[in-house]
Amino acid sequence: MSPGSLLIVGSGIAGLYAAVTAAARGHRTTLLTKDRLRDSNTWYAQGGIAAVGPLGASRGDAVAHHVADTLTAGAGLNDETAVRRICAGAWAQVQALSELGAGFDTAPEGEYALGLEAAHSHARILHAHGDGTGRALAGALITACRSLEAAGKLEIRENAFVSRLLTDGHRVTGVQVLSDAHSHAQSGAGFAGTGELHADAVLLATGGIGQLYAATTNPAGATGDGVALAWEAGALVADAEFVQFHPTLVPAGRFMISEAVRGEGAVLIDGTGTRFMQGIHPDAELAPRDVVARAIHRVRSAGGAVYLDATAVERREGPGFLARRFPGITAALGALGHDLALAPVPVAPAQHYWMGGIHVDDAGRTTVPGLLAAGECSNTGVHGANRLASNSLLEALVYAWRAVTHLPVAGTPTGTADTSLITTHPGPLTPEEATAEASCVELSALQELATAYLGVERTGAELRVAAKQLASWSSPGATRATLELSNLLTVGRIIAHAAGLRGDSIGAHYRLDAPGLPQPRNGRPARSALFNPRTLPRADSRTDTGPTP
Repeated sequence: MSPGSLLIVGSGIAGLYAAVTAAARGHRTTLLTKDRLRDSNTWYAQGGIAAVGPLGASRGDAVAHHVADTLTAGAGLNDETAVRRICAGAWAQVQALSELGAGFDTAPEGEYALGLEAAHSHARILHAHGDGTGRALAGALITACRSLEAAGKLEIRENAFVSRLLTDGHRVTGVQVLSDAHSHAQSGAGFAGTGELHADAVLLATGGIGQLYAATTNPAGATGDGVALAWEAGALVADAEFVQFHPTLVPAGRFMISEAVRGEGAVLIDGTGTRFMQGIHPDAELAPRDVVARAIHRVRSAGGAVYLDATAVERREGPGFLARRFPGITAALGALGHDLALAPVPVAPAQHYWMGGIHVDDAGRTTVPGLLAAGECSNTGVHGANRLASNSLLEALVYAWRAVTHLPVAGTPTGTADTSLITTHPGPLTPEEATAEASCVELSALQELATAYLGVERTGAELRVAAKQLASWSSPGATRATLELSNLLTVGRIIAHAAGLRGDSIGAHYRLDAPGLPQPRNGRPARSALFNPRTLPRADSRTDTGPTP
């Protein structure tokens, strides 16, 4: 029996790795991306991949420690089985990437150079080109994809924007594509052509939602496309209230400074030159991201300034160390007039990652037959309420591989994810259902609202204001810009609704009016998911209509 056909939407590490894996296994595979192959969050990733290998084990690290660190960072809201799965499978993925040409950095002794990042108990971060891990990994995978394309084993379509999932009954059977070879991320131009592509399965790997916020580490194409597509097709979206903010974005230039810099010993200081993280968390600057981001946010909200100070690291390690260890960061900061080695650099939190996403099982299957998801647009339960640094590339690799290797043969349904262990709620209404007079919205207004009300700290009153305003906005039209804005509106509504339903604080979801932790259910905090009110929840799910935000 022959392998089935597969459409992959997105060209970050999940999409690229899925394409390489599927094509190599004989699936008729088409890779679609709305820009160039390199235009993804992965390309800009500075940190690395967390993995415990032989070297780490010889230094006292263990997969069990990686699991424990992930669960702690996620505030216990993680799916522990999923966490164990990615941590145990990490080293195999590192070896697979190495075979594809990804050159991880090595120490003078020839062993892998292992970095330390926030909330990790051991140095276990593999990186490439110092702080250019994402570009190195994506580059190796793009080269592999091009080789498969040249061999006739993979079809690649760039500048192909997927506007809708095609369905037959409740099953996804393909995608509708708008194509324009000359379109750009924020172009208002129409598309040159519209077409339909059909396959046995569609894998969404469309990345993040960063453009929902005024300040983000994400590129312009991070507009929540996959989540909006899946939502309209009836898929569950889980853990939507958990939005991660990276602590150290340089506001001027909107450039992110990797957590690895703090891992090398850089500290955070206020406007008086005083460190402040020591009195907030035992791990100080290496506390989980949600803790550090909140601390910086509060200093800045009170009118103060926060700086990242790495000058002591340069003095300790010797002249030129920071430039050698972080060449990309050094060059980018130099262009902005900063030098980590010489003076502290001003920083502020910015949206970085979304722990929420399309609910999937251990094989990347969503709650809709024929539809799979991997990478940031998916929700595996791995990250819980807050993602551990350098687990995102790892999760994307493991679940992209699992999604492809669990594909059925041609003509056989993919099956669907179980939802019996997660509580489902009806999600927000669309503007057409909420009001007959929805008004058009500008991207800047949407970003301003999300930043103000769906940010580092929230209140119930603010969430209700946000939900009401989002319900009154729309983005009509068939240009790429209006479709992307519509996708961001959908994601914003989902986040506001989910955040309103969670009336306590945990991980990255922090409510000023309810700072206490949630009451555990069966010994652990409860996870929840939203379903589109125009669809019906699965019969095996536990539905709780609950209060509305």
